[in-house]
Amino acid sequence: MDYPSAISYIEEKNKLGITPGLDNIKELLNRLGNPQDSCKCLHIGGTNGKGSIFAFLQDILMEAGMKVGRYVSPTIMTYLERFQINKIDMLEERFASYIYKVEESVSAMMEEGFSSPSAFEIETAVAFMYFKDEDVDVALIECGMGGKLDATNVMTRPLASVFASISMDHMTFLGDTLEEIAENKSHIIKEGSVCVAHPQSDRVSKVLKNRCEQVGASYIEVDEADVDVVSEAVTGSVFKYKNKEYSISLPGTFQIGNVCTAIEIAHKVFQLEDDIIARAIRSTNWLGRFTVVNHEPLTVIDGAHNEKAWSVLNSSINKYFTNRQIIYIIGVLKDKEYDKMVDILKDTMSYAIAITPNTPRGLDKDILSDLLLVNGVPATTAESAKEAVSMAYGMAEPDDVVMICGSLSFLAEYINYDYSKHKE
Repeated sequence: MDYPSAISYIEEKNKLGITPGLDNIKELLNRLGNPQDSCKCLHIGGTNGKGSIFAFLQDILMEAGMKVGRYVSPTIMTYLERFQINKIDMLEERFASYIYKVEESVSAMMEEGFSSPSAFEIETAVAFMYFKDEDVDVALIECGMGGKLDATNVMTRPLASVFASISMDHMTFLGDTLEEIAENKSHIIKEGSVCVAHPQSDRVSKVLKNRCEQVGASYIEVDEADVDVVSEAVTGSVFKYKNKEYSISLPGTFQIGNVCTAIEIAHKVFQLEDDIIARAIRSTNWLGRFTVVNHEPLTVIDGAHNEKAWSVLNSSINKYFTNRQIIYIIGVLKDKEYDKMVDILKDTMSYAIAITPNTPRGLDKDILSDLLLVNGVPATTAESAKEAVSMAYGMAEPDDVVMICGSLSFLAEYINYDYSKHKE
């Protein structure tokens, strides 16, 4: 099987949609030799910040000399970005060889009356096979959605269960209240393990603590009282955590909570020294998270894609860009609460250019533009990145900011875009 055939196979399985449950993934992994049982893993759940926490931690562990696997979705730049070892994507030939093995097992399952595993279940199996074969020192595994029935929740004894900030998201599958969502996500906590959490609301903390008590796991949550912010700018932050000073290049107060979670894991799970941690996090980069891609005019990309993330983005804009005109390029998915996005961000919008993300889930730009106009935001549409950037730069004054946001699904084009072509 070659790479295009392997991708076609995944695309066909994508049509099956989301199938919460562990029966299929367990059966598939069993037929593949249960590779997940041979991997030392950290498992992360939550709503916002999973990628950032593991980006910091990946750099810390690599600085300590470890071979680090990472499984993440969705991705921004390339499909194979979801399977990485020491930040290097899996090779196309390697992926095709794994899909060939998986396809044989899936076909046998279906012949015996099982339903087909979903694309995400197949990708999860590939990740575990890859990390086992490459004998990584640790694999960083991100939940796809929820926790209890997520395909990644097949590890019996992860090194630690980690939680990014938990808020309302995927209510159709996870529950209608914050407590229900937190309860679902809490099921990645395993008996006798360690649980490390980003600062949570009291309602979420109670759920996570209760789960830890039920399964005999220890609970560590970053305490915001231990954080002292020294300085913040769009180029990063300097802060003290438990009286030790660190600096990071990722901007945003929310990133301080994320990096402190990674610091706790580095200390409590891996017993690493502070000099290793400080060196690593100073240079951590995570594309699409308040990423500056141009300076004249200042152009920022952010993958905020749900209500909590939009609120955080709004806070960052008000902190860093007070009294500046903000021109938005926005694309959103039609299954997100985009009306709330507009409501949260509209007061920061001087002008907005709506685009349609190139995905079946993308919301039509005309619908978004009409919603913006109804909410008092001057808005228009663009057919391409070139047109959108040309329009934004054409109206931007030297001190204005161009903000590209709304969904991770279309950001790669704007991250790779050659902004120099618009110089006068």
